[in-house]
Amino acid sequence: MSNIKISYQNLIDSAALSASSSAGDLSIANVADPRVGRRWRVMSPGGWAQADFGANVSLDTIALAFPRDVPLATGTVQHQFDADGGTPGAGAVYDSTAINLGLVAGYGIHVLQLPAPISARYWRWTYALTSAYADTGRAWAGTSWQPAANFSYGAGDEWDDLSSVSISKRSGAEFVDAKPRQRSMAFSLDFMLDADMQVSRELQRICGLSSQVLVIKDPTSASKESLIGRLSKINPITNPNFSIYAHPYQVRESL
Repeated sequence: MSNIKISYQNLIDSAALSASSSAGDLSIANVADPRVGRRWRVMSPGGWAQADFGANVSLDTIALAFPRDVPLATGTVQHQFDADGGTPGAGAVYDSTAINLGLVAGYGIHVLQLPAPISARYWRWTYALTSAYADTGRAWAGTSWQPAANFSYGAGDEWDDLSSVSISKRSGAEFVDAKPRQRSMAFSLDFMLDADMQVSRELQRICGLSSQVLVIKDPTSASKESLIGRLSKINPITNPNFSIYAHPYQVRESL
C-alpha cells in the first residue's frame, strides 16, 4: 500500500467535450455534471470521447466513474493525450494502449495514474466493449497530491444505506424503501510538514463543501479504493507538535 493521493481540481469542468456518438439524450456533456447518475451512454462495441482543455495543462491522474444502477461496462479503454498543435487522438504525448476497464461490482470507478505529470491539451478515451453499452457518469482529469506521510491508523470506510424502514404499529411488519448505498471515507493526515500542510489548506479553501475531490486511498488498488465525492465536513488543521500538522478528512461519495 502506498500513500494516499487526492486530486482536487477537475479540468473536465472547463473543457470542451465531444464524442463519437451518444445514445438518445445521454450526451457527453453529462460527464461534466457532478452527479454520477447523469451519464453519457455509448453503445457496443464502443466509441470515443474527448476533452479539449483549450491549452496545454499539467495532469497525472484521470478517472471515470460509472453509475451503479445499470450493469457495469466490460471491455477495454485506451487513453491518448496530445499537445496543443498536435493531432487529437494520436497519443503523441502519452498512449496507455488498450487496458482493461477493471470495474469492480459495487464500486464502478476506473482510474489511470500516469507515471509522471504530462503537458497536454487533448485527452481522448476510446472504448472497446464486450458489454452492450457503457454509461460513463463522471470524468476526472487533473494533478494529484500525495503527502509524504500516509494517513494514520484508525481510518474509516463506510457504506451508508440510504434506504428507509417503516414498521406497522398494528402488525410489526417492516416495509423497506430500498435506496442506494453511498460510500464514505474518513482519514486523518497527522504527520504533515509545512509543505503538505500548505497543500491541505489550499484544498480546503478551493473545495469547501461544494466542489468534488478524487480520493485514491490506496494507489496500488485504485479500482476499489477510490471515490469521487465532496468533503462532508470542514475540519481545522491543527499543530499538535513542533512543525507537525494534522488534518482530518471526511469525504462522501457522489452518486
